[in-house]
Order: sequence, then structure tokens, then C-alpha cells
Amino acid sequence: MTARMLALVSDCYGMGGGIARYNQDLFEALAEGGARILVLPRKGDAKGIALPAGIEQQPPIFGSLRYSLNALWTAWRRGPFDTVFCGHAFMAPVAWLAARLIGARYWLQVHGTEIWTSQPALRRRAIEAADLVTAVSRGTRAILLRWVDLPPHKVRVLPDTVQDKYQPGPASDALREKLALGPGPILLTVGRMSAGERYKGHQEVFGALPAVRAKYPTAVHAVAGGGDDRAWLEQRALALAGPDAVRFLGFVPEEELLDLYRLADLYVMPSTQEGFGIAYLEAAGCGVRVVGGVGGGSADAVPERIGALVDPSDREALAATILDQLGRGRADPAAVEPYRRKHFGAAAQRLLARFVEERR
Repeated sequence: MTARMLALVSDCYGMGGGIARYNQDLFEALAEGGARILVLPRKGDAKGIALPAGIEQQPPIFGSLRYSLNALWTAWRRGPFDTVFCGHAFMAPVAWLAARLIGARYWLQVHGTEIWTSQPALRRRAIEAADLVTAVSRGTRAILLRWVDLPPHKVRVLPDTVQDKYQPGPASDALREKLALGPGPILLTVGRMSAGERYKGHQEVFGALPAVRAKYPTAVHAVAGGGDDRAWLEQRALALAGPDAVRFLGFVPEEELLDLYRLADLYVMPSTQEGFGIAYLEAAGCGVRVVGGVGGGSADAVPERIGALVDPSDREALAATILDQLGRGRADPAAVEPYRRKHFGAAAQRLLARFVEERR
């Protein structure tokens, strides 16, 4: 019997970011195993994108009420579905209702900060009603179980996956020259610069740079990504690190990220609230050691073989950790192997098969 899934998600095809990427990886893995998936996104238009066999994505619908009504109508008219997948805890009430409406099982995915504190009553009930919850890390799972009334066996870990293209390779001298990064060493951070996500630790790295540059005078911090906080971070970089220590690269297209990782000498993102942190594994897959922050789910993504975790509020400790990791050479890409697509895909397919079988 072919599993049929209705996926209610914040974003998927046609959008960037970690949650969209996770949804794409998950649905492609399940479709490769024979599942048929209808995706209803809040954001992101798949028009013009050749979707994998077995996956259909409807146009995005803005507005909570319109989206909810469309989700219920689609559940009723496009079925039967044996599973309703909810890709974000904020959408749990409508996913729960849709599953009850059509008699399907209800699978909730959680990522990080969205469930790290207790939720409003209706959302909490909808979370607790899930037949299965998957979390991207052990840290996120543990935080959820502190406040939610769910049997632990219903909350499973299904971590992010790193694409196979992230492998060691030669650094691009042309890219180094284009970005005017100099001889380095190059510290790299990739991520959205949002005023609501200052926990990622950009300015903490800026504060540590003078100590790093005391040993490596030509060290530079390359910051890739866009967002509403760039102007503020540029001011902080100038005040904390000086006029030539930080290069803001802006948004870097997906097709250029591989070369950017390979150019780096160290990936630094001392975030304290990552649900997982796929960028750590992308960097490590390219042989780049990483420095992450203590807290959240980063511990799953940063084993000792590829880097270290540090409290970013301790500037001296952060600088010392950066210097230590720069002196250790390249990361061991084999440490990333458990997170490669083939392992993720097999785990996701087994999970869905057991989930559907339990209903019978």
C-alpha cells in the first residue's frame, strides 16, 4: 500500500532557509521510498521547479484563516490520506483538526526555538495530540519533553541531513580574489542576519577578533547572508573588530556555497539557540573545522572530531577556542557520514513505514 501524506508546512520548494531545506530533504526521501506527498505551503512558490516524482506542491496561501480553511478543504477533497504531516508547531492546531476530520494519523515536526517554551493552551493540546513527533536534535527533544505531556517514545530524533556535494576540494583562488579576503586565515559564518536571531553570535565573534588577529594579523571574518540586522552588525563590527577585520558578503547563492566553505579555514557560529545547525555539517563535510555555541541542539552537529563548543559570552574563551581550532588543521569529513542523505533517507523511510503500519 502506498503511503499518502498531506504536508502542512510553513515553507518548502521555492524558499531558502533551514526549515525549507529540511522539508525538501524529508519529502524527497519519503517519495523515493514510494510515498505520495501533497505539500501545502504558507510561503514559497514551486512554479517552474521540476519537483521529484511523487511530490506535488500547491501555490502558497497567505493569511492564517485562508490557509486553515484550504488545508481542511484539501484534506477532505483530495484524500484519502493516511498521514497529516505538520512542519511547524505554530500550525499544529489545523494539522490536528485536519487529521481528525479524515481519520488520518498526525505527525508533527519540531526544529528548535519555536517549542523551547510552553505554548498557548490550544497549541499545546495540538502538540500533545500528535501520534508522532520528530525533533532535529536530542537537545530539542529534551527541551520539548520538559514541558509537554507526551510519552517519550512518541518523540523521535530525525536530524538534518547534509547534501553529498559538501565534500573536501580545492579552494578557489579566484573566489578569494573576487571577495578581497586576503591571505587569511578566513573565519566564515553563514546565516541570516536578523534582529530576532542575535543569538547566532556574530557580534561575539567580532569581539574576539582583536585577540585572534594578535596572532594572525591578516585574519578576516567573512559573513555571508542577508537580513534586517546587517546595518547594526556592520556598526558593531567596526566598533569591536576595527575597519578591515570583517567582510560582509551579502546573500550567497546556493551554487556558490560549496566554494565558500572550501575557502574557509574555520567555520565560526557560536549560536546558543540552534535547533541543530546544518551549516556546521556542511562546513565539516568540506573539511573545515567548526566552532559552535553551547546551548540548544548544536552538540549533535559538532562532535569533537570536527570542532568545539564554547560559551560565546566569554570573549577570552571564544578567542582561545578559535585559535585552538585554527591550529588543529582540517576536520575529519568521516564524522559527517552518519548525516549524509542515504542514511537520512533510510531512517525517514523506516519511520514512515512503522508509523503507517501502526495504524492498521
